[in-house]
Amino acid sequence: MTLTSENATYILMIEILNAFNNELIVGGIFCDLEKAFSCVNNDILLLKLETYEITGKDRELYHSYLKGRYQRLLIYNMTHHYRTLSNWALITHRVPRSFILGPLLFLLYMIDLPQIINSISTHILFADDTSIPFTHSNTTEFNSNTHKHLV
Repeated sequence: MTLTSENATYILMIEILNAFNNELIVGGIFCDLEKAFSCVNNDILLLKLETYEITGKDRELYHSYLKGRYQRLLIYNMTHHYRTLSNWALITHRVPRSFILGPLLFLLYMIDLPQIINSISTHILFADDTSIPFTHSNTTEFNSNTHKHLV
């Protein structure tokens, strides 16, 4: 089944309503990775590529594309016709959106998130949005479990 935003919302609502029906305490973590591609740590991504047996010349290609890149920011004030440039900075976190394999590399980076979440809660993943509802019958345990998984 292809997950749409409507499906994701429906699944989350069912989880919450089931918890209420079972008289459980409900809370959740809701993540919107607005700048998801900018959050990817290139060192971790390259290690994950090795884990998935992308090695040798293939890995070198990704390494050459992701490492040793620099960027700077141009600020232009149209009202005062003023422009300034920042200093060049090394990029350590980012999969370029214009790179055709960018979405695939992002998925490889995030692929083990559901496995980690499954050990603590159900989860709903849709694009760059993640919802992790927590439930428990005991307030103290609920607070402890939620805090433990947030840290």
